[in-house]
Amino acid sequence: MSKYYSMKSIFSNELKLVVSDHSILLTVIIAPLLYAFFLGSIYLNKDIEQIRFAVVDYDNSKTSRELTRMMSASQKIDMVGYLEDYDDGVQKLMNLDIQGFLIFTDGFEKELMRGEGTNLNLYLNTTQFLPSNDLNMAVNEVMLTVGSGIRLEYYEIQGIESHKAMQLINPVISEVKPIYNVTNSYGGFLLPGLFFLILQQTLLIGLGESVARDNEKGILKSLLQSSPNGIVNYISGKTGYYSFLYLAYLILFIAVVFPFFGLPIAGSIISIFIVSILFLTTIMVLTMLIGTFVKSQVRMMEILAFTSYPFFLLSGYSWPVSSMPLPLQWLAATIPTTPMMEAMTRLFVMGGGWNDVIFQVQHLIILLVVLMILLIWRLIYISRIENKINRNSLSHI
Repeated sequence: MSKYYSMKSIFSNELKLVVSDHSILLTVIIAPLLYAFFLGSIYLNKDIEQIRFAVVDYDNSKTSRELTRMMSASQKIDMVGYLEDYDDGVQKLMNLDIQGFLIFTDGFEKELMRGEGTNLNLYLNTTQFLPSNDLNMAVNEVMLTVGSGIRLEYYEIQGIESHKAMQLINPVISEVKPIYNVTNSYGGFLLPGLFFLILQQTLLIGLGESVARDNEKGILKSLLQSSPNGIVNYISGKTGYYSFLYLAYLILFIAVVFPFFGLPIAGSIISIFIVSILFLTTIMVLTMLIGTFVKSQVRMMEILAFTSYPFFLLSGYSWPVSSMPLPLQWLAATIPTTPMMEAMTRLFVMGGGWNDVIFQVQHLIILLVVLMILLIWRLIYISRIENKINRNSLSHI
């Protein structure tokens, strides 16, 4: 007669397993906290300032020196000085001594004084798109300001009033007013998604190893057959421990980690908790389903260890899902990370509420229901196969 396992006893056994198994302990207890503070520290400043920049001044004129001074006054630019020539600039870019340099061509000032157009050659290290983009914006802002000043002086010499001259210089004035992430903070955009990716990945690996271990040691079938409610007890007891643990992590992240790293929460806290709990529940069901097919704890670790980056890329957080090939869009729709990341963007960055994430919540509910049906079917199949084997064994005695 098989031993009876209640939901409470399975929950208790899971707690003992997490404490005794160093691999699971490291994954679900130590890793979430370690990675959260490590990743948060990388993007602690959230924005890039004082990017190293240099100038090649073939013109060596008063105007080129004044423009260099104006660029060095920019908050984004750390002007390291003058370079000898183009080759010197390329070499320093290659060595990462600078992130960009500007060339003033010979005759630059004279062309300006004659009212002729002139070209400036700006070279950027575009392998790092954030510094290069900031440098491009900072340099162009200085050049537009200077260019407007030169044109204004020219029109005033022609006898045109300053007000009319400004209209001629800028007939269309555009004002860029960011609505979301107004500080243009890369860390403020990236960190919320990374924090939830940490929770997802550690939960996948920790719970996955636990289920695979049950399967490896033959405990899974005994747990399922211990009572008429064996399947319900197993799912509830197994996920119960991780539900409490990751709910604690969720509270810790929102109440402590986010404020510590200066990450604003623009949206509804209640909506964030509801979506997060739904997401974590879906991940647990998905993990248990995968674990029932793997009969080795080590193999489970190998399978799930490399899923974080593909899941993150497919989620649409760093690249729009609509711009991916159609098969990848279909695959992205089957991963809980996709609706979760979109919901977190709307809640954390855009300041949305419940009505703004209804579609993502529905998406998660559909995935949860489908995965739960598949998990129950799989556990019933395992239980019946074992019963069939036992009956066949008895018939041959």
